[in-house]
Amino acid sequence: RKADGTGPYMLQEYKTGEYVLEKKNPHYWGENGGPEQIKWTWSSEPSVMNMALLSGQVDVINPVPPQFGMQLKNNPQVKLEQGEGASVFWVALNVEQKPLNDVRVRQALNLATDKDALLKAVMFGYASAANSPLAPVNEGYDKSLNEYAYSIDKAKVLLKDAGYPQGFDINIAVQGPDARTAQILQAMWGKVGVKLNIQQMESGVWSKAAFAPAAEKLANRTDSVLASWSSGLNGSDLQLRPLYYSQSAAPVGANLGFYKNPTLDDLLDKAATSMDDKARIADYVQAQKVIMQDAPHVMLYFQDDLYATRADIKGVRMEPGGEIIVINAQKP
Repeated sequence: RKADGTGPYMLQEYKTGEYVLEKKNPHYWGENGGPEQIKWTWSSEPSVMNMALLSGQVDVINPVPPQFGMQLKNNPQVKLEQGEGASVFWVALNVEQKPLNDVRVRQALNLATDKDALLKAVMFGYASAANSPLAPVNEGYDKSLNEYAYSIDKAKVLLKDAGYPQGFDINIAVQGPDARTAQILQAMWGKVGVKLNIQQMESGVWSKAAFAPAAEKLANRTDSVLASWSSGLNGSDLQLRPLYYSQSAAPVGANLGFYKNPTLDDLLDKAATSMDDKARIADYVQAQKVIMQDAPHVMLYFQDDLYATRADIKGVRMEPGGEIIVINAQKP
């Protein structure tokens, strides 16, 4: 209910579940050429966001639901802005539970994922296939990685070698907006005999399930979790350490599948403390290779940053990772 900070705006009013109203901070240390007030509202319904912008009820929407991207792009009353994003979408696999404790099974699921088809079905051209746990905007991102080009045949061979020639059943926890992605994965993985049971949950319930400790996930058969992560411009350590470091295992961190590799831990610690740019980047390149080889996640896509404004709004911009900057925003 009370806020403290040094930013260009300060809290004026907060109504739970409805809006946050901010006003200019008269004691701000820098320049602020933005509006006198900013009112942030939110909605879980993509169509509501879209209609609010088209009707002029709001000046900016973020993030733009990809399914409305083309419609907004072709509308002269609004401006759609697109940039290279920092968000990485993936499926965390519980490496402590059979059959996902076998690296061959995890690699097979990556091989059985047709990322190009997935992008067309759910992202409408506003994303790119993920070949790494780091997004292209992150330091040390290795664009040459291509561990898992789509191959049903190779996936079947790995599953057979692992002792699952007929496949197996696993559960996946997803939030409502990601249900379509899970359904597509369900169809894809079905081609290699893997039956994916979708557990669609409300956001709060999903968070509890996703960040549950190992024993609770085992009891509830939460075998996998569909999620995303973005470190924005805060560096590769904040993209990798929360998701893959041994001590970041849920519920402490976002290592949702309890992945552990001492080699990776050492690489991340070295990179985080190195003052040598080349050495640090080399460590991150090697870290990506280790993660991709161990396949604790099924990598899906890098989502572009998308936001839209009314055509007459000036000065709004976005940082990679999705943060809207309005300090120079102008409204007629």
